[in-house]
Amino acid sequence: MNTTRYSWIAAALVAATVTPLAAQQGEPQALVISAQNLMAGDERHQELADPTALLPGDVVQYRLVFTNVNAVPVRNIALNDPIPSGLRYVGASAAADRDDTVVEFSIDGGVTFAAEPMIEEMVDGKPVMKPAPPERYTHVRWTVQGWVQPGATVTAEFQARLPGAAAVPDSTANAK
Repeated sequence: MNTTRYSWIAAALVAATVTPLAAQQGEPQALVISAQNLMAGDERHQELADPTALLPGDVVQYRLVFTNVNAVPVRNIALNDPIPSGLRYVGASAAADRDDTVVEFSIDGGVTFAAEPMIEEMVDGKPVMKPAPPERYTHVRWTVQGWVQPGATVTAEFQARLPGAAAVPDSTANAK
């Protein structure tokens, strides 16, 4: 069985960044990133040597927690996270714990972002702009538009799926 280890997914998040969109006093910022295979406890995983291994069809929940470690409030903070290679964003799964957070996506490796990235398709020989399917997303960005007070946290999260059909236990293998 070909498996991808959960630890690989967590390591892929090292590239996530937090950047102030406007210059701030004091640069230190804390970002804690976690990844959890939401399927790790199911029947398919229980018999594996590593029950956290990522199998086709599994969904990983990514969580980014930003803490303002400055002595002053900051604003316009952007949490930018690439979707790990080999995984596909799960549509409508990006969220944040603040109402003043704008979620945007990139389909070009993080160069440009939009709430709904568009692609051009040919329809009846004419170019038509259509929303890009979520599986084309390469990055998720959350921009906190308001102030984040010293010591306050902002939590953002999304889900990504390893493509492929979920493996179904073969209960008929010994049946004749």
